[in-house]
Amino acid sequence: MRALPVPQDTIDLLVTAMLISSTGFTRPHSHRPADVPDPALSAEVAGADRIGQQLWDENYASVSYINGRPIPAPRYEWQPVAELLGAHIDVEQILQIERSRLYLEEVSCHHDGWDSSDARAQLNRLAETIAARLCFLPRESSPEHAGVIEYAGLSRAVDEWTREIGFRARLDVDGARRTPEGRAS
Repeated sequence: MRALPVPQDTIDLLVTAMLISSTGFTRPHSHRPADVPDPALSAEVAGADRIGQQLWDENYASVSYINGRPIPAPRYEWQPVAELLGAHIDVEQILQIERSRLYLEEVSCHHDGWDSSDARAQLNRLAETIAARLCFLPRESSPEHAGVIEYAGLSRAVDEWTREIGFRARLDVDGARRTPEGRAS
């Protein structure tokens, strides 16, 4: 039984994916001068902060439960994951989102409030979106967990995604030409 605090970058990844899948966050906002706030964008950012705080609160509730003492979640302020805001999200990015989603569920499900929480409902909606995007991807036996069938390639992703780790290169010719530092060779 694992109950560990999840890094903010992992929460940022999941919140960014949730916003893109549910609100069309990447759509162009009105062309306003920089000093005039865009109400739609402000509402989306406030919603992202709320969702991220819910995810973190549930995660820390599990950590507190397992440790037998209250450990308050830090205040969450969303930092968008820029790589997801482009015109295309590739399969490797979706696999990373799925791995992080599964990990957050695993380390957050230990306390009594988890099953009925808004955070769990949000992660379930994200799971549906991921399933729709990966419906073409074959499934395979997990190399890490006996008897578990998962998306092919899911084992390449890390549980705790951070910006420092970043995303794997796309599995295409351009991705193969990239060095580990992300530069073309």
